[in-house]
Amino acid sequence: MSDLIDIAKQELGYKASESNTKYGKWYGTQGPWCAMFVSWCANRAGVKTSIVPKFAYVPTGINWYKNKGRYKARGSYTPKRNDIVFFGGGSHVGIVESISGSTLHTIEGNTTNSVARRQYSLSNSYVTGYGLVSQYISSSSGSTSSESKSDAQKKKSAEEELKYLKQVLAQQEKLDKQVSQEVKEYEISSVKVHTVDVQLIVQHNGKYYEMPVQDGMKVVWERKNAPGKLTFTTIQDSKRKIYNGDPVTLKINGSKFFMGFIFVLKPKKDGLLDVTVYDQLRYFKNKDTYIYKKKTTTQLVRMIAKDFKLQVGTLANTKKTFTRMDDDMSLFDIVENSLNETLMATGKIYTLYDEFGKLRLREPWKVNVLIDAETGQDYTYTRTIDDGVYNQIKLVYENTDTGSLDIYISKSSKSINKWGLLQYFEKIDDPMVAKLKGKVLLKMYNKVARTLRITGAFGSTKVRAGCLLPVLLTIYDVKVSNYLLVDKVTHEFSNGQHTMDLELSGGDFDSSY
Repeated sequence: MSDLIDIAKQELGYKASESNTKYGKWYGTQGPWCAMFVSWCANRAGVKTSIVPKFAYVPTGINWYKNKGRYKARGSYTPKRNDIVFFGGGSHVGIVESISGSTLHTIEGNTTNSVARRQYSLSNSYVTGYGLVSQYISSSSGSTSSESKSDAQKKKSAEEELKYLKQVLAQQEKLDKQVSQEVKEYEISSVKVHTVDVQLIVQHNGKYYEMPVQDGMKVVWERKNAPGKLTFTTIQDSKRKIYNGDPVTLKINGSKFFMGFIFVLKPKKDGLLDVTVYDQLRYFKNKDTYIYKKKTTTQLVRMIAKDFKLQVGTLANTKKTFTRMDDDMSLFDIVENSLNETLMATGKIYTLYDEFGKLRLREPWKVNVLIDAETGQDYTYTRTIDDGVYNQIKLVYENTDTGSLDIYISKSSKSINKWGLLQYFEKIDDPMVAKLKGKVLLKMYNKVARTLRITGAFGSTKVRAGCLLPVLLTIYDVKVSNYLLVDKVTHEFSNGQHTMDLELSGGDFDSSY
């Protein structure tokens, strides 16, 4: 058997429409060809269909690897050369060429109608997971892929992974300190329930209409890769017609709260009209290619804003510069890649958001609105060891000198006694990384996964995704007395009242930094 990447490299630059490709001709059907390209490469490399199936529909490939027990979700596994990488929940597929630091390098078919190299952050939300291939095939030289590397290459690869793992370990500690500060009682101000005045204005062709709004109007802000969203229901009025693209402003008690543009209109038979409005971040769903040298995330955001004619407010200076090429990606993913690089280099997290019509970039900031048993009507607290929790890390290295397997185990006997043995298993390319990698993975996964959601909390217009809220709650087995990071907030306005639903992270609670 040969190496998939050796075959894929020979195809770089191939261009074709979906109606006529050599991969489709080989497969026996024409159409979207990213999966057919992967299958074709495997076939040309002599890889058996018991290792890489012949498939044209990406979800079929995902299900095949899951059924074989050879699928790993993003974040649970470090991919290797020749592994299959799935994107967008099953919308695209490619082949892993290499890993450098926290960057995934791939070769993909049917990306801008061609075979091309792409790169992503390992934490990029577009990456869904991996089909394990590397450990089941041999390289073109007849030896395993890890054996075919020169000693210098193996040493460099091991050093890069060691560096990355040390960064991960250090960043975890920094992040815990940054987003989980102890609450000091004198800093807290409680929210009082009071009637809110809602003023919603739509501008159309130079005219301004103040729209009547039914109960249940919502504003949703998320911390990562989502625009601010306003949804409301109004009455259809022939004298006050509104249309897609019309600017919308929302004021609460006379203060600016939300600004955006109408994207969706749904007129209903009963004379009502459902409206969806997004803020400027909606335009970050646009795809593009950005190649830049020695630019900070701050400079990158300004460059994108200028290109797409977006309004900019105050942007924090992220200071650390990077040189990158992000090809055929959403603007969200391009910025996220830079933010992830910044996180790894500085230990600082930033939130990109729209503040009443102007882009902002900011570190977590305190909003002293107390969340406790009185101000939060209800909560959903989950603790689980059912998924993504491991108390034993088993790493295996194929030692060609001795002809045996070198096994490295990191474990928590205390957790094993409590939960039983929950094992993470992975084959590694170099024993140099084994000890540290086991330590990092055990630290990451040997803990109960906890989530905390607050529902029906007293509303405050100061609260948005990216801020820190003081939380004082005793929940089952944990006493919370920390500032927690708001990952998502849903503001709802009904019957003259303002409430919030919150998804929180930091400290003992899971997060997607």
